[in-house]
Amino acid sequence: FTKLDVQEAYWHIRLDEKSSLLTSMITPFGRYRWARLPFGLNVSSEIFQRKLNEALSDLEGTFTIADTIIIVGCGDNEIAAQKDNDEKLAKLYKRCGERHIVLNKGKKDMGPEITFHGHRITPQGIKPDNDKIKAVLEMNAPADVTEIKRFCGLVQYMAKFVPNLSETLEPLGNLTRKNTPWKWTKQCTEAFERVKQLLKQTDVLAIYDPNKDLVLQVDSSKDGLGAALLQDGHPLEFASRSLKPAERNWAQIEKEALAVLYGLERFDQYTYGRPMIVENDHKPLETILKKPLSQAPKRLQDILMKMFRYNVTFRYVKGSELIIADTLSHAYILLDDTELTRLKVCAVEMFDKIPDARITEIRRETAKDTTCQLIDRIIEGWPQNKNDLKPEVRPYFSIRDTLTFYDGIILKGEAVLIPKAWRGQIKERLHSAHLGFGSMVRRAQGTFFWLGMNQEIRQLTDNCEHCMERKPKLQKEPLRQHDDGNYPWEKIGLDLFEIQGRNYLLAIDYYSNFIDVDLLNATSSSQVIIKLKKQFAQFGIPRIIISDGGPQFTSDEFSQFTKQWGIQHHMTSPHHPKSNGKVEAGVKIIKSMMVKCLNSRTDQYEALLELKNTPRQDTGLSPAQMMFGRETRSMLPLVQKKSPRNQKRDARKDCIKKSYDCSARIKLKLEN
Repeated sequence: FTKLDVQEAYWHIRLDEKSSLLTSMITPFGRYRWARLPFGLNVSSEIFQRKLNEALSDLEGTFTIADTIIIVGCGDNEIAAQKDNDEKLAKLYKRCGERHIVLNKGKKDMGPEITFHGHRITPQGIKPDNDKIKAVLEMNAPADVTEIKRFCGLVQYMAKFVPNLSETLEPLGNLTRKNTPWKWTKQCTEAFERVKQLLKQTDVLAIYDPNKDLVLQVDSSKDGLGAALLQDGHPLEFASRSLKPAERNWAQIEKEALAVLYGLERFDQYTYGRPMIVENDHKPLETILKKPLSQAPKRLQDILMKMFRYNVTFRYVKGSELIIADTLSHAYILLDDTELTRLKVCAVEMFDKIPDARITEIRRETAKDTTCQLIDRIIEGWPQNKNDLKPEVRPYFSIRDTLTFYDGIILKGEAVLIPKAWRGQIKERLHSAHLGFGSMVRRAQGTFFWLGMNQEIRQLTDNCEHCMERKPKLQKEPLRQHDDGNYPWEKIGLDLFEIQGRNYLLAIDYYSNFIDVDLLNATSSSQVIIKLKKQFAQFGIPRIIISDGGPQFTSDEFSQFTKQWGIQHHMTSPHHPKSNGKVEAGVKIIKSMMVKCLNSRTDQYEALLELKNTPRQDTGLSPAQMMFGRETRSMLPLVQKKSPRNQKRDARKDCIKKSYDCSARIKLKLEN
């Protein structure tokens, strides 16, 4: 190898007149401008690198990085390699003379190995720089968090050379966590000295060959991820990281998929844009990767979509043969939030704990339920054979890869596994609107789960007297002859109806099927206009209103109102209610629901809330979701997702507080 340095690198490039004027500066001796490319400009390095590449890129075995030139001599033995290196060096000198490139004579380095950017490049492979190892070995024990972060940062730079370094670093990494008090223990001292010993025994990493097959070994453990990049069985790099607290509650198949994505993105400079093989010891993952994206669990869908940019062939390998990645996953590195962001590690979903008494009760009942506790104990390590399980847990074997345990609650995907003692209450809440079997199942799907849930809901609706009384003789979808609009509340339908001597105004949004009902003191146009103004103040002014030819909607007062508010008013055909089928269907649903609530003495407002939160069969989304972009909070104990916007807002609030507190101090209370 030969390493050369370009002397005063940027000054080789002369600036034209326009560029030179942009570098003007004021000095005590007058105004000056640069004639050549100056140091310190953020574009200087890119301009110089491009010019140097243009000058030397066609020379075989010559590589340029920043102002450094490396020549690699090849041969069957050391003498042949030296001769090849000398010939390439002579060609480089000739080219430098032709292009007026001046080299720094004092920084010339030749030999069987060279040091470059913190690495030693040798014929056998790549090793860490001896100076960096020496710097770590001579460091004293850290006295505070700042020093320990400096130590861990330097060590982690060399982590790719030491596959079992991470486990030793764990006691030190724990001290850098937020809100952790500083306490240097005997365990920390042992870990500190052990790290130094490990750095004396670093592995040699193979040099990457683009013509050879690339293999990525990945594995996940209960608390960490591991990845190793191999060619011909020799390691190119090692990597590992710890799982976030939320990720530790994921199902094992989700952790395995995350390990694959972590390895692909961690070694993106190698893995992107070329075919490669991924080896893993989790056989169900191979099946999931072959299925259509729509059939994968929701959390896996996001991970799988990120993997689409890579050309990957999955290969199952027994755990006993996956030694490197398995070791790394158990000996992970504790990364802080900044490092996780830099490596683009994805936290697909986070759940926000709701301070809700019903959630607390479900958590308490889960702790009491025998089946739930058995699932909790084996959720991280299911046996290979279904018959090895206790009879009450065997039915869950087929869905084992979708089960997770989070904050005292068992989840199937995003749905809460309801303990047996609470299922009756959940069914009563779902049935409060008396919407029928299909609507109840859609409302429960993705929110609640237990084995046999659909059958129990069917039995409940079939045995409900109020549902049977109001059950329509002929069930069919309402006619839809209108354009549904392009956004929520753009187009609404209006109608009046009466129940037990009281008149109501119904408004239904064509886009989202969101229904709003108001009680009318009278059926006059003025009363209808007052209620509409209230709705418009809440949801905005619609562009189109559809109504029948009732006197409330044909009066001059209503016509003047629509013109003043810039609304197009369309009326349906007389004596033909099907022409406004969406509104008629909405009235039918609301009247049926309200009568059932009156007969069963249940709260009709709670029922209306559940109606708005019940997903529709055609879209799979509830009217509230399509109207507001979220589900409205109801009496059902839901586990809500924490939106990325809230996470950004919280991070910004923390940043503002940290900035403010820099110049603040806690006032001490004066004792009397």
